[in-house]
Amino acid sequence: MKTYYELLGVGPKAAPDEIKRAFRREIARYHPDKVQHLGPEFQEIAATRAAELTEAYRVLMDEGARQGYDEGLTEEQAPGAARPSPPAARPPASPSPDPAPAAPPPPAPPKDGRFQRERATTSDFVRKAVLAKLKDAVAAVSHGVTVSTAPGIDAVYSLKGKGGLFRKGEPPLRLLAKFVAHVDAAAIELAWPSAVSMARAGETVCLLLLGSGLAPARELSAAVADQRRKSRKGGPVLVPVDVRDWEALFPPEAPAPVRAIIQRLRAGEA
Repeated sequence: MKTYYELLGVGPKAAPDEIKRAFRREIARYHPDKVQHLGPEFQEIAATRAAELTEAYRVLMDEGARQGYDEGLTEEQAPGAARPSPPAARPPASPSPDPAPAAPPPPAPPKDGRFQRERATTSDFVRKAVLAKLKDAVAAVSHGVTVSTAPGIDAVYSLKGKGGLFRKGEPPLRLLAKFVAHVDAAAIELAWPSAVSMARAGETVCLLLLGSGLAPARELSAAVADQRRKSRKGGPVLVPVDVRDWEALFPPEAPAPVRAIIQRLRAGEA
């Protein structure tokens, strides 16, 4: 599960000004105008993520709430530690001639795993919605497709290559889809072996890594190059996709059908 810091993309020592900038940057991605063309399920996803970001911002901008949250994170990371209990209420400050209005007390952390279960349910809902959209787009673009699954891969689409009278026919395309929380070097490292194992002679293998956000392009490129060196088999054509707006980083060798599928998703036609 992502921490509040990870949700906002800041470090644990981030200053309030940095948190504020990060919140404004992230919340803008989920504005209703950005998701209105994606359908009601993605609008609900955006609303849920916006609520999570708002809660993270509220807690991290409140000194007392942030301290309690950080203490809870520290206890959760300790070996054999029990789930943190709500922090004890602080004693009231000594009265002053002109006391400042007291800030509302921060809510106590949940005593059970309800919040974590809700986050997991939301993630699973997003994954299913994304894969459903992708399936519709693949069916609309391809002429003859077989759908299956494989270990470590959420969906496998086998597309027939297009032939032609005056040009060389395209090889069959095996399109793999893997949903991850965030597309980064770690996600590439985990998905790569499964994609390599799916390679077949005479086929083009393309792996779509679908996540709510992408690491910098330079980091992703370096991670792909590293996996190619380790696998010694070349590996798949990897296309990172940010499912929040269906922006993708296409390598030069990305197959034309894959570009068409993503373009259809970006246009909201799936």
